[in-house]
Amino acid sequence: MSTLDNLYQKMPAFIQTLMCSGYGFLLKRRRYNKEYFRIEKEYVDRDFYSSEQLQAFSWDELKKLVIFAQNHVPYYKKHFEKTGISADQINSPEDFARCIPVLTKAEVQANLADFSPDTLDEMETMEVKTSGTTGTGLVFPVTIDADRRQWALWWRYRMRFGIDHSTWYAHFYGKSVVPLSQDKPSFWRINYPGRQILFSAYHMQEDNMEAYVDALNHYKPLWIQGYPSLLVLIAEAVIQHGGLTYQPEVVTIGAESLLPHQKHIIEQAFGVGCRQHYGLTEMAANISECPEGNLHVDEDFAHVEFLDDGNGMYDIVSTGFVNKAFVLLRYKTGDTASLPTGNASCSCGRAGRLVTDIDGRIEDYIVTPDGRKIGRLDHIVKDMVNIKECQIIQNAPDKITFNVVKGGSYKQADEQRLIVETKNRIGDLIDITINYTESLTRSKTGKLRFVVSELKDNQQTL
Repeated sequence: MSTLDNLYQKMPAFIQTLMCSGYGFLLKRRRYNKEYFRIEKEYVDRDFYSSEQLQAFSWDELKKLVIFAQNHVPYYKKHFEKTGISADQINSPEDFARCIPVLTKAEVQANLADFSPDTLDEMETMEVKTSGTTGTGLVFPVTIDADRRQWALWWRYRMRFGIDHSTWYAHFYGKSVVPLSQDKPSFWRINYPGRQILFSAYHMQEDNMEAYVDALNHYKPLWIQGYPSLLVLIAEAVIQHGGLTYQPEVVTIGAESLLPHQKHIIEQAFGVGCRQHYGLTEMAANISECPEGNLHVDEDFAHVEFLDDGNGMYDIVSTGFVNKAFVLLRYKTGDTASLPTGNASCSCGRAGRLVTDIDGRIEDYIVTPDGRKIGRLDHIVKDMVNIKECQIIQNAPDKITFNVVKGGSYKQADEQRLIVETKNRIGDLIDITINYTESLTRSKTGKLRFVVSELKDNQQTL
């Protein structure tokens, strides 16, 4: 935990709200400038491109990226030199698939610096961190321009459902916005510039849920957003306490797979459709829902391939167009999709290819002895790059085990940090054991659940 985080945790609630709003102001000023709104308009204008227009735009972006990679990105310079292939010889998506191998996260981790171009110092960048489905950390640069383009794409998706930059929303996600030691409301903080009510994910125990429902009724946010594993908890509480006193207009989810039973409960509680999109911190792909309830590939953001995995599903392999600071060609995301049969189209008029379903992150909750249900604990390892893979197992109410595959630079300090970061989120009521292993057990479909509960009353199934 950083010095600023430590300071934040010690402040009274109104100061924490000021700090959240201060951060929100700086973020808004950096991201949403005149250039951003120019980019946003371009994305909105492309939303109803024809199939031919999208294909032409996508291929042009991909071709430019391949040329840039050959000329400036060390990993691909070596590849083109070794194979004797030139970017000039890649003249179709089929050529691209034949000449560029699929890239795994393990390969990226092993050659991290080689995916940034020799022009990196000339770019305006920021550092981002991701954990991914396997709890594997990546830390890499993103250009400010790429950040704006990803957010412009996400706002295009939101605008389809009547959301704009002035819409207030309730946000249920994994940041530690409320100190774990706090045992009475309010379990939320406000980001006024960002129009966010930031609800704590770490205080959602039965005794506190009425306070969460009361907060929704007090602030009346028309848009509710969060992880499905958290939204289903608040949805169950809304139903239990007789519903809301107002009508939200839209619920959106992200970061986890939306399971059918979760969708049913969320829609029952809030009385509106639960919308979803799929995106990656690596900016390698994006798939978003339309008002007709169908998922479309955002073809103007990335070149997305679906490779048959032999089990009736398709591996998502993607090449994002926007982040020139960290170039990943044919990146295997670790997620899979199911596709409609034939050349399906959508009555909404958008030409992006249709996806039936996405199988990304599915995980259990950790249940603490005091009754809190905690999901999305991948934030613990988000920037711990010395951990190759990680999985949490809960086999007793007061005990969890981390199964950890060490990276080559893993040290005792990494273990200590893992324990500290975990206790910062779940408290001291659960014993933590760390078990080192050479590999982790995966499901029949090859997926790795980051959190697995062996408690009989707390199971989700793949």
